[in-house]
Amino acid sequence: MKGYRHSGGFTLIELVVVIVILGILAASAAPKFMDLQKDARLARLQGLKAAVRSAENMTRSKAIIAGLDNYEGINTDNGAYYFVCINGAATETCNKDNGISVSFGYPSALNNPSRIGEPGIIKALDMDVVKSTAADVKKHDWQYSTEAWTRYRSRVFIGPSDTTLPASFQGDDPANAPQGCYIVYDNPYKKDGVLVRKTITVDSGC
Repeated sequence: MKGYRHSGGFTLIELVVVIVILGILAASAAPKFMDLQKDARLARLQGLKAAVRSAENMTRSKAIIAGLDNYEGINTDNGAYYFVCINGAATETCNKDNGISVSFGYPSALNNPSRIGEPGIIKALDMDVVKSTAADVKKHDWQYSTEAWTRYRSRVFIGPSDTTLPASFQGDDPANAPQGCYIVYDNPYKKDGVLVRKTITVDSGC
């Protein structure tokens, strides 16, 4: 009498049980994975803020040597523009093509394209960044946009290229900022004789 081999396949019940278990595992793992993504974005944002501080300090050191630490950059066609050289030299001969625009010696947030080119803070950071109006934003690591509402007050928004930057934000309280994942860098200016510098972190949409 011939023997019969027992089939090694799964029964329908077993397959259903495995699928259910996998579904439960996926449902419990997904939130943790999403939290990791948020943590990664927050870490990138904190790294950017630290890079901004470092760029400010390095640029101001050059500006002090060049004697440009007491001059205010003004964002108008007839405004005053001051530059320190990107190549490390500290002279007053630099311009928008080879220099970082400064206000009171710190990188500026001025956004007059014909007189400034890229804002000073963007040039000082020296990273893979593109203006948010470009067609190939997502090919870069970071993006930026600018806003000016007085000749002294202007700011730069900088964020990851896969997020959306605000169209406008003229306040100073992060709680009132448009939701997103970005840094707000203000142009240094004087108010009542006191130098004002602001860097705001908005992480409500990270």
